[in-house]
Amino acid sequence: MTPVDHRRAPNRASHASRPEHIPEGRAAARAARKKSNRSHSAVGAAIVAGAAMVATFAFIITNGTSSSPPADETLPPLPAASTPVSAPPKQSAKPAPAASTAKADRKPPPTTKSAAPPNTGPVSPVFKRGQWIAVLDTYPTDAGLEADTLAKNLAAKLIAEGVPAKALWAKGQYPGLASSSGVAVSDAWVVYLGPSSTSEGALDLCLAPKTQQAYTNAACPTYEPASSLG
Repeated sequence: MTPVDHRRAPNRASHASRPEHIPEGRAAARAARKKSNRSHSAVGAAIVAGAAMVATFAFIITNGTSSSPPADETLPPLPAASTPVSAPPKQSAKPAPAASTAKADRKPPPTTKSAAPPNTGPVSPVFKRGQWIAVLDTYPTDAGLEADTLAKNLAAKLIAEGVPAKALWAKGQYPGLASSSGVAVSDAWVVYLGPSSTSEGALDLCLAPKTQQAYTNAACPTYEPASSLG
């Protein structure tokens, strides 16, 4: 009969059975830890989502609606729909000048200068022999009239109408300027035309239509002032 060694067989069986139970325990522990981690993550995500929903509802209740964005305080407020927006006033193409500019541009009114009296000739002209004049009118100084004013005014009127009349003061210096009796005029103002080189020339000046129109019915006597009648 063969002898049996009972010492080593049980050891093999026990060693063979240990590796099968130890790995199963470790795998279960790992699975339990993973499951616990998943449940903690799910709970945290639920808490975060709940807090976000609560904050959203609180914002909606406080602001009325969550669709409109917050107003920008830097922009000017929009006018109400019922209030019409008035257009800006139109500016004139030529703005009114400032008060200082208007005063500077204002020119003083032109001053009216009195017209200078026409030249009625020298009071005592010098005549030569052979020079003739035609007398239009005579104003004696002893008649109580302003003879010089009357004579100069008549001469100025004729000059204004284109007739070259002159006025002189005869005080006895012209022997040929005498009355019909041959007496030289000693104190009178005379309105005359000329001098001319002939008596006919002086007469033509007096009878010219322009002269007769300006001074009607002129007698037109002619004289040679530098020569006596006799």
